[in-house]
Amino acid sequence: MPQYRYEVKKTPGETMTGVMEAESQRAAIARLRDMGYFPISIEEFTGDEKQDALRSALLRVKLQDRNVFFRQLANLNESGMPIMRALATLVDQTTNPKMKVVIEHLRNDILKGSTFAEALERHPKVFPAMYCNLIRAGETGGMLEEVMWRIVAFGDQEEELRGKAVSAMVYPAFLVCIGTIAVFILVSFVFPKFLVIFEEFNTRLPWPTRVVMGLCDFMGSYWWAVLGVAFGMGAGLYAYLRTDGGRRRRDEVALRMPVLRGVVVKYEMAKFARTLGTLLENGVPILNSLRVTEDTLSNRVIAEEVGTVLGRVTEGDSISESLQKCPHFPPMVISMFAVGEESGRLGAVTKRLADAYDNEVDRAVKAMAALLEPVLIVVMGVVIGFLVIAMLLPMLTLSSSASV
Repeated sequence: MPQYRYEVKKTPGETMTGVMEAESQRAAIARLRDMGYFPISIEEFTGDEKQDALRSALLRVKLQDRNVFFRQLANLNESGMPIMRALATLVDQTTNPKMKVVIEHLRNDILKGSTFAEALERHPKVFPAMYCNLIRAGETGGMLEEVMWRIVAFGDQEEELRGKAVSAMVYPAFLVCIGTIAVFILVSFVFPKFLVIFEEFNTRLPWPTRVVMGLCDFMGSYWWAVLGVAFGMGAGLYAYLRTDGGRRRRDEVALRMPVLRGVVVKYEMAKFARTLGTLLENGVPILNSLRVTEDTLSNRVIAEEVGTVLGRVTEGDSISESLQKCPHFPPMVISMFAVGEESGRLGAVTKRLADAYDNEVDRAVKAMAALLEPVLIVVMGVVIGFLVIAMLLPMLTLSSSASV
């Protein structure tokens, strides 16, 4: 079916543009007039816009920008503004260029006859499957406004939880970066100048100084090679971790590390409970909710366990019984799911469980950061202290010889 780019007016000061499918130009004009618009221009276009739509489907936007979009859309919809006019308003108000492109394509897809949920599904990099399922349930049940506010609340909680984890690790990451740069500069450019002086004396240097001399000679001549190897190894590791096997291996290692394991499990439990509870409370079927929740989880090992739970629930088992066979789900989670299933309030119970684990994640991240900071300080102190001692020992030896 041909597609037409149009420019229309609904009010004297409001002009809108978009793309729609129609059997002919006359049919497109009639459809726009039925929708309450006054057509200004309508013309058939080539496939360039289709390529733009494909590129927009591959765009990624920040979590904060997505949350702002749903908050603004919920506010406009609550004020009584139709979804099409609300999207047109957001196109003009959005400052993020990527988000502006996505909103424009959402509006065009709806004009072509798609539902809001179907339009969101065409942008999987921007809108997770959970959001699409919630919007579909809201459109079906006639409670789109309420669902959008729940999406806003879910996004705020996810952003807050992620922000706590990131902010707690900023200082340790800063220590590692500054310490590494300081050691690199000392070994490559500062200490070699002192070692030239030591070599002029015909005396046996202490073993720490000899070790540092060898390291400085190597770094002074091949520092560029060290940087190249480090960059290559970092790029290779990054590429490996982007593969399915690399991500799974990374997640397995994270679950084996004593301190990090607790943080990862609690974070995944919070996301699992909140996602599943939000979907169930909005009328999404249990099997579909589990499938979407599996795709939402960050840790592949725990996500595979949720996939196993989905298979057992499909065969007739309860969720709590299925979770008992999953090694990374704590007993409290299993007990709360059993209570929710017995009381028939699984959605509400899981959301309370998510709130409890949000607090647990906050405490676990702070505890890990509190443990990691002194460890890093001690390690960096030992390294830099060894280098300083290696420089001071020859001076003490030479001064003792001179005094004798």
